[in-house]
Amino acid sequence: MPASPLPDWLRPDKAKVIFLPAQFKWNGQDVDVAVPVGDGPDDKTIEWFKNFASEHKRLLLYRMDQDWFAFGPPAFQVQMQERMASGEKLW
Repeated sequence: MPASPLPDWLRPDKAKVIFLPAQFKWNGQDVDVAVPVGDGPDDKTIEWFKNFASEHKRLLLYRMDQDWFAFGPPAFQVQMQERMASGEKLW
């Protein structure tokens, strides 16, 4: 099994988030999902995932409190917000 690209401090029991890589594609790009566990991730964790997405040309959906956010180009953000608003399943 290949080694995880995530640092040890991002284990779900430490970072309060489960990382689901490549849950679906949007315009040919992988979309990763970060699902909170318990209280959810802190700002440091979300920034790490955003940087990871940028560096690896991936897109990201993540949840803070009860709200979902899309990280990527404006068209991706708009489409994800529209899909969420209509109640459509994202992945």
